[in-house]
Amino acid sequence: MNTAIYVRVSTDEQAREGYSIRAQEEKLRAYATLKDWSIYNIYADEGISGKDINGRPAIKQLIADVASGKVKNVLVYKIDRLTRSTKNLIELVELFNANRCAFNSLQESIDTSSATGRMFLKIVGIFAEFERENLAERVRLGLERKAKEGFSLSNYIPAYGYTKINGNRILEINKTEAATVRRIFDMYLHENINYSQITKILNSENIHTKRASKWTMTTISGMLSNPTYIGKVRYAVRDSSRYFEVDGHHEAIIDETTYYKTQEKIKRTGRISLTKHPTSSVYFCGVLYCSICGYKFTTKWNYRKDEHAEDGRKSAANPSYYCSGIKPKGCTAGAISHKKVERVFEQYISNIQDLAFLGSMDEENPQPYIATAPTAAIAAEIKEIEEKTEEVMRLFISNTIDLTTYQGMVKLSNKRRSELEARQVLTQSAQKKKEAIFTPSGIKANFRKNWTTLDNDQRQQFIQRYVKKIILHSDKSKGAYHSVITINEIVFNEY
Repeated sequence: MNTAIYVRVSTDEQAREGYSIRAQEEKLRAYATLKDWSIYNIYADEGISGKDINGRPAIKQLIADVASGKVKNVLVYKIDRLTRSTKNLIELVELFNANRCAFNSLQESIDTSSATGRMFLKIVGIFAEFERENLAERVRLGLERKAKEGFSLSNYIPAYGYTKINGNRILEINKTEAATVRRIFDMYLHENINYSQITKILNSENIHTKRASKWTMTTISGMLSNPTYIGKVRYAVRDSSRYFEVDGHHEAIIDETTYYKTQEKIKRTGRISLTKHPTSSVYFCGVLYCSICGYKFTTKWNYRKDEHAEDGRKSAANPSYYCSGIKPKGCTAGAISHKKVERVFEQYISNIQDLAFLGSMDEENPQPYIATAPTAAIAAEIKEIEEKTEEVMRLFISNTIDLTTYQGMVKLSNKRRSELEARQVLTQSAQKKKEAIFTPSGIKANFRKNWTTLDNDQRQQFIQRYVKKIILHSDKSKGAYHSVITINEIVFNEY
């Protein structure tokens, strides 16, 4: 095992007890030789107290090497050489366990390869769990008390419209953002503009959110139902059993009449999301783009009365696509039935050469598995977490953050990564089952001929795999009953 020898001594200890750096190192080298361990490095903090790990460059380097996998075994002369703090000891042992790094102490005969050593680590783990539970409970009680006193819990990023100044517990109004907040409430309540249209308006005007990102429907929905804007402080938003609201110390941006009328309208109006996913019935959804305004087409179902239903219920029929762009901006695109889009799509492909990239689609040379949007998004987030973890490590090594902060951030990152990896496995498994329907020999170079033989599920799979964008032009002249539609261009994915 790549073994790290850690030695430490303060000036007083060296004079009083003979714990010289040289003496510790010699004994530990001999012990490592006896155990046939490979010594990776000697980490020495000389003349430094062991009450905590702050101000000890050698131990911080050791932690970094353990976290990066360079060290698989840590050997010390005595536990108090590593640290005299129980809290730090628990944290270090947790770090070793998380990175599959053994821990050995010569004087206490602690060796994780022995039953006694493993028992010691289990005892430390019990205390660590106890400490974590106590800490979580103390933090929860502290936050709950703070909320009941009327102070916002948004310490890092306050609600849009407010600013949090360091040292001041009370939120202050940001005049520019507050004007946008009032405008959002006004657009939704008085102008009858829905979430989707509000996001498009704000993004088209280059108005950014608190995180300098684009607006989404979720952001708008959260703002419109946030009682912070009427001077309230809320607690435990995701736990209805512990949720409460109290009067806060900050100034309101929205008057209560406007706010509560907005809540009534939200309850009356079911949320209609334009972020729809393609199904086998509307397999062009997600790739249709309007040639006039550039926005995507979304789906709409026309309902008709079911003649066979005794209770008069309606059934869905005749799916269609319509442009999600803002009509006042000049988009004149009309609604288009799915059958019309299918017809012009077939006409378009009848006028182009056989698609060369389908030539290799046979049993001997099948196309490789292409990640779908969900799996690609998961992989991208996992990569982002890995990059952030490396950045946290650099901050810790440079003493920008302390060990407690480092441990907390790494723990959260590892938890999120585990969740994403589990989802990734499930998503890929489901996708591969779905792909089994799409037989490679079913479509070859002569795409035009085989398209008509595919069922809706296979057509959906084909569109998702090979078609990146269909630029559609729909023009409904004034007084005309039907829209005239044409496909300007089909952009295929390149593999």
